[in-house]
Amino acid sequence: MLIIPFHIWFLCTIVCAEICTDNDRLNLKAISSPSSPPYCKEMKRSDIEKHFATKTPYRAIANFDDEPREYKGCQPTRIWCIIRHGTRYPSKGVIERAKNTLRSLKKHILSNSKVNLCSKHIEILKDWHFNVGTEEEKFLVAEGEDELIELAERLQNRFPRLLPINYDPSIYYFKYTATQRTFESAKSFATGLFGRHQIGQIIYPKALHKDPVLRD
Repeated sequence: MLIIPFHIWFLCTIVCAEICTDNDRLNLKAISSPSSPPYCKEMKRSDIEKHFATKTPYRAIANFDDEPREYKGCQPTRIWCIIRHGTRYPSKGVIERAKNTLRSLKKHILSNSKVNLCSKHIEILKDWHFNVGTEEEKFLVAEGEDELIELAERLQNRFPRLLPINYDPSIYYFKYTATQRTFESAKSFATGLFGRHQIGQIIYPKALHKDPVLRD
């Protein structure tokens, strides 16, 4: 029987940009000459996403080797997994601080005539808005859903005989704590195993906020 508890550890992905200051002049790594407008230097997400320490997106460092596992003389019979929830929004306090700081930074950049940004990036910044509300604190985000779906797919590819693609309550047992992020993570993991058409069939035990197995 496969037991999949979703422990409620905190994880959030923060998108960072390097901003250098020199005598109150902002320089966002644009390239220009004194007689020409700044040249737009594009930075790929993949160039920076592996360097966010604990905020690094899982897909940037995941083990994508999902070849079936074979061990001579051994036959896998059971898998137990304790899996934390996927990427989520931060707490109310962090959301508020991020909103105020980023809005202030946007205003400062756009009002500074000496900002060394190309016109394309200026227009992108003008259209940018902070759209995360405090009512969404610690909710699972789309990135987190994808993490659990893909994790389940890789695990199933490694152990195809142990993890059948059709849900059977006598084979699978899922358990999560009583939060939105863990429930949505459990559903996303199940989606990776069975597809969206089967997740409505899955039986879950009653979720507890203080689960003696999943959370001390």
